[in-house]
Amino acid sequence: MAAKSRRRAREVALRTLYEVEVGKMGPIRVLNDQLAEAKLPPDLEEFARTLVNGVIKYQKSLDAVLSLSLDDWSLDRLAVVDRAIMRIASFELYHLTELPPAVTLNEAIEIAKKYSTEESGRFVNGVLGRILQKSPKSNWAPRLTEVAEMEGPVEEPEIPEVPAVEEIDVSPEEAKRFARVGGWKLREEDASP
Repeated sequence: MAAKSRRRAREVALRTLYEVEVGKMGPIRVLNDQLAEAKLPPDLEEFARTLVNGVIKYQKSLDAVLSLSLDDWSLDRLAVVDRAIMRIASFELYHLTELPPAVTLNEAIEIAKKYSTEESGRFVNGVLGRILQKSPKSNWAPRLTEVAEMEGPVEEPEIPEVPAVEEIDVSPEEAKRFARVGGWKLREEDASP
């Protein structure tokens, strides 16, 4: 599944977690209502469920990681939307090993801009950047197969045919003049008479 297609599932997870926290409602009912409204394909529906269930299951440890990454700020002072976005992204960084961290951070930032404020995008970026440094994905190096899965089939690039270069004899004086005009450095054997 392409990473770009998962944004709708992340938004469903965000709306669910927001409603659970603000409305003090049960997550299963809220998630089912959100999924019914969103009409996601089965793979995205499963991803949204994974995010919501994961954030709820690991919320204490995710909140601990978030708290340690907030400079002069406390978790309870965060906007509910921002807190939910960062919980989802932290869950992805710590528990969904197949997802590239750059995708996770970019999606969180874009969703923060959409559902919160432009400043939230920058704030979320800063906090998640610190979380990433402490996460298992801090030294992310995807295998070639993972890159291919993210971007689709890898095709060999078409290499244009390079025309043959015609060699000509040039006097050392002409070579020095061309070098000055072109800003080139001559090899010793080219510069000597």
